[in-house]
Amino acid sequence: MKIMNSSHKQSPSFTSTRLSGIINTANDCSTLHACHYTNLARKDYNWKKLPALLYDRFEKQGMTNINFYGGSDGSDAYTFVINAIRTLGAKAKKFFPVLSSDLSPTIIKEADESKILLHNRDIEYLKNLDALKYFEKNNQEDVQIMSGIEFFPYKVKPELRDKVEFSVQDIRKAVMQKDFADSALFFRNGWGFNKLDEQNNIAKDLYEHSNAKTIIGIGQSDLYKSDASDALQRNGFKGIKTEVFTNAETDYPAVYAGTPKTKPVYEQFVFFEK
Repeated sequence: MKIMNSSHKQSPSFTSTRLSGIINTANDCSTLHACHYTNLARKDYNWKKLPALLYDRFEKQGMTNINFYGGSDGSDAYTFVINAIRTLGAKAKKFFPVLSSDLSPTIIKEADESKILLHNRDIEYLKNLDALKYFEKNNQEDVQIMSGIEFFPYKVKPELRDKVEFSVQDIRKAVMQKDFADSALFFRNGWGFNKLDEQNNIAKDLYEHSNAKTIIGIGQSDLYKSDASDALQRNGFKGIKTEVFTNAETDYPAVYAGTPKTKPVYEQFVFFEK
């Protein structure tokens, strides 16, 4: 296995995702429409509490779609699945497969092939949850060094991989075409890669294709680098206060391309409902 320094770029995509060996470095985030920068269990959510929040909301219905848009390599989806299994046991199966999509065909191809890059903190997190058993080292790929951090190639084993379904999707189109009634939708830390009118359109179309059971989740950086919270409330959603949101700063690059947010009009929230 070789160690490779990576600064490879790919086409801009409206995502929220991992600094990956096939993607771009953190410094590139200031010049692209978006960058792939993520890790398992990003600190802005209490991932242990999220499955219970969703189960309580959807307990009385059958199979329930959990959607992660801008989902990159599936880090958020895998984090949710691992914690759902740990905290809900057999009851978690109503959420599987979790749906994870990204605008980048390259990222989705890698994810479909069960490939993922993990750095040391990811690995330590998985060990603490006894969840490293769901991954195996991929000795056919090179270790990547990005911004001085080593990313180790792994493969996701079928018992976890089969609980996530990947697809290439653009959230701007998906919210016009799909029905999100009785489901959860997460678009985290990617709103700012859309222009202000696009952010408003996403919120507007999402409202029209959801119902009282729908729950929406955004990310911590969306509060400071986008108009997501205001756009959702301006179009009819109400904010939800929950202990799932920690307000801890994510590892998102401090500088990235995107539309500067306007001065907030509404109280800022991360979870929303009709």
